[in-house]
Amino acid sequence: MMSQIQWANVTPDTGRAETRDFIIQHQGRAVPGALWLPAEGAPEALILVGHGGSRHKRDESTLDFIAGLVESNNLAAAAIDGPIHGSRGCNLSSKELPDPGARQAAFLDLWKSPGNGIKNMVADWQVSLTALLTLPELKGIPIGYFGLSMGTAYGLPFAAADPRIDAAVLGMWGANYPNSAVLVERARFVKCPVLFLHKSEDSFFTLEGGLEIYHALPGEDKRFMMHEGPHTAATPEQTNLAILFLVERLTMGDQA
Repeated sequence: MMSQIQWANVTPDTGRAETRDFIIQHQGRAVPGALWLPAEGAPEALILVGHGGSRHKRDESTLDFIAGLVESNNLAAAAIDGPIHGSRGCNLSSKELPDPGARQAAFLDLWKSPGNGIKNMVADWQVSLTALLTLPELKGIPIGYFGLSMGTAYGLPFAAADPRIDAAVLGMWGANYPNSAVLVERARFVKCPVLFLHKSEDSFFTLEGGLEIYHALPGEDKRFMMHEGPHTAATPEQTNLAILFLVERLTMGDQA
């Protein structure tokens, strides 16, 4: 049975975008998310955005990236909160962890536990996408995915499991991190074009670890790009490259 989507407030985040909050009840879990639509015209593609650790679906870096998709490129975007983050709160409590560092630490504990939380997050993304595609504005358009760090930890298995994903931007995760061999295994099932991003001074994930995941991707249309800097939010250079990659693959064909 299809999970039902419950729409909340419609709020204008900017002068050129409309936001619709939603909650999906699935297998006893509430999946909180948001959808951004261009203010004018039908979107050319839908980009699913997975935020990083210690962040949430409406943090500043996520909204900046989504603005580049919706306002500048006439795309729709949707994001859901990852486990423990945002409206999901902490573990078995309904209260949010107040400190971003504490949220990140709680996520890393979850990641190191059996199963990593992957099964639930893949299911949450799949039911969210299925519900979103019932909207007339989104029917029949290409689907992309963007997620770095924690957004890759859960987004890569999602892209591997769901053939509806037509292109993906992943990265800032490596096989060197505990319990991450599963991502190498899942990468072999990702069939869509992939841009994989890495930071040269990442203190969590080594270049070798990132390349191990990248080389497991079977497709011919894939790129590995390394930029300077530590493990932080994506730089403007990275976000611009990601948007260009998604726009080319989803709305203009392969122009790489």
